[in-house]
Amino acid sequence: MKTNFATPTKARFAAFVLALVTSTTVLGATVFAMQPRYEGASPQLIALERVVVSAPAVN
Repeated sequence: MKTNFATPTKARFAAFVLALVTSTTVLGATVFAMQPRYEGASPQLIALERVVVSAPAVN
């Protein structure tokens, strides 16, 4: 008795398309979440305004 366990072509294609959509969604969400969020002034500008650098006294 011969049995055929091959997956139909339509199912393979649908699985491939679904995998592409899923990976694109995950990658897009990851990139979106990594984008900086600036509220108000730039954090670099705030850091430059708050940091005071002074040279030590030389005797």
